[in-house]
Amino acid sequence: MKVVEEKNMHSLLDIRDLCISFERDGSGEKYLHAVNRISLRVDPGEIVGIIGQSGSGKTTLIMGILGLLRGAVPGVWRGEAFLDGKSLLPLCGEYAEEKSGGKIVKRNTPFQSAQEKLLGDLRGRDIVTIFQEPRAALDPYFRVGEHMLEALRRSRAPGGETELRTQGIELLQDVGLVDAARLWDLHPHQISGGMAQRVMIAMALCARPKLLVADEPSTALDVTTQAKLLELFRRLRDKHGLAILLISHDIGVIQEISQRVYVMRHGEVVESGETREVLENFQHPYTGSLVKAFAHFEHIPATSIANSDAVSLLEIKSLRKRFQQGDKSFWALDDVSLELREGETYALVGESGSGKSTLALSLMVLQTVNGGEVLYKGEDVLKADKKRMRALRREIRMLFQHPEAVLNPGMTVGAILSEGLEKDGEFTRNEIDQRISEVLDQVHLDPSHALRFPGNLSTGEKQRVTIARALITRPKLLVCDEPVSSLDLAIQAQIMELLREFQGRLGLTYLFISHNLQLVKLLAHRIGVMYMGRLVEEAPAGGFTTEGARHPYTRLLLASVPSMGDETSRSICAEFPDVEPVRLEGGCLFRNRCPWYLKSRNPECENKTPPLRNVLGGGKVACHLAGD
Repeated sequence: MKVVEEKNMHSLLDIRDLCISFERDGSGEKYLHAVNRISLRVDPGEIVGIIGQSGSGKTTLIMGILGLLRGAVPGVWRGEAFLDGKSLLPLCGEYAEEKSGGKIVKRNTPFQSAQEKLLGDLRGRDIVTIFQEPRAALDPYFRVGEHMLEALRRSRAPGGETELRTQGIELLQDVGLVDAARLWDLHPHQISGGMAQRVMIAMALCARPKLLVADEPSTALDVTTQAKLLELFRRLRDKHGLAILLISHDIGVIQEISQRVYVMRHGEVVESGETREVLENFQHPYTGSLVKAFAHFEHIPATSIANSDAVSLLEIKSLRKRFQQGDKSFWALDDVSLELREGETYALVGESGSGKSTLALSLMVLQTVNGGEVLYKGEDVLKADKKRMRALRREIRMLFQHPEAVLNPGMTVGAILSEGLEKDGEFTRNEIDQRISEVLDQVHLDPSHALRFPGNLSTGEKQRVTIARALITRPKLLVCDEPVSSLDLAIQAQIMELLREFQGRLGLTYLFISHNLQLVKLLAHRIGVMYMGRLVEEAPAGGFTTEGARHPYTRLLLASVPSMGDETSRSICAEFPDVEPVRLEGGCLFRNRCPWYLKSRNPECENKTPPLRNVLGGGKVACHLAGD
């Protein structure tokens, strides 16, 4: 379905017939048409979404109109783009021409120079952009206040440093950072991911822009932080009349906030219109596939209960880990105990900073702890020497969030996979090659992938290679730390089905860590909820719902998940105060965010740490006010 956008003289952003291409082999004969004759518009004060899988051209579209495709050949070669009537692109016909046979000839350097002149007073002022990972855009050397002062000066804000500081603090408060004066002197690593994202938005607002482009701004955030970010976008639209172009692969985010949506596939807009109309009455099969993929995660049946008679494989007892932060310290893990049985998936969920990854690194003995035991088949791995730990790591393997951080770009897939076997010295070259072919087949990759480099693989293929890397030693336990959070829904579903297949066929046991509460239900038998280093609830997957939640924090997490047409969740979230998590001294750590405590002011919540106790239905909860 080809969608043609009508010209609108009142549009704030108006893109017409845009084409962006890249040479495939450097010959100038074959091209990847990353953006192919796209037209779209954003009106003043409107929130518009662009959705599509990775590689659909969403980010390329924005980078092209903002002049950020440095060195791309031919890059932007056809079309027009206007912001509030001002051109963002030179006249493409003066610099580029499509010859017979489809060859594109373009004077790239003059084109880029002309575009820079056009963008000089627009980019960073009238149109601003925030990206997926805020910490990559914040200089770790400079404090939050220094970032704000730089942004204010670049936007030519009037006043001296005192006046600019006052303006900066007001903007930080405007994006929901209540304690802005304290944050002013902190470095980026001293604040949470959600706070860092709000700092980026405040910096963008320094210029009083007309249009904010948000490129996957919530992908790396936990569900409560994501919900706060989406609510912030609404407030900025209503208060400042800010228009927002939101790019995402998450239908839940798009339907939650956008008024209109464009669906992109292979560089083309295949469907567009009012968000609710497009998602509920889609006409294009690709849109349907995205909606069905989201619905698959939204209505996942609970995983069947694992065999309760299965042997205990891993038992964590009273694990404690303390971190030092400047002149202060805090418990990242505080008396955490849990058990995994053979063939079971135990999922750990919670906000960023709750201690999930710290627990994973601790049980893998990749960091020291301050107390407790990690018993694998009854043996305390924390007391194992280096030789014994090397042997144990063949049975306990780990999957990480970003395959790019794990796979050496200078090694072939075969060399990466053989590392774990070559170090043991127990296998011949033929045995290693046979095992590599076997494990690649297990993750549904052709054995020829062994000769390829990671840079030549898709994102989904890279994650399959990391799974093969973990399986190469025939492990019993996989510790999965956010293994699919950076992938789009379709690839997430593929990887999750692969993990479930392995559990059924190979009898693997998983400790699965994620901030995606819908996702864990696809695989988990039991789910543990962590908050500020403590396990506050444990429940069978079938009871992990807003109705079945025993702890108010679990209820908040579940209600914060974007859901198509669910008004109940929004009303539940409204019960909770909009405050940042803080590490309280004594009592219940959640009480400053808990509507139950704020209503009852129970002194036990202030003075006594709630123990994790058994409740009816096979779960556990750490809350003084929760019933049995």
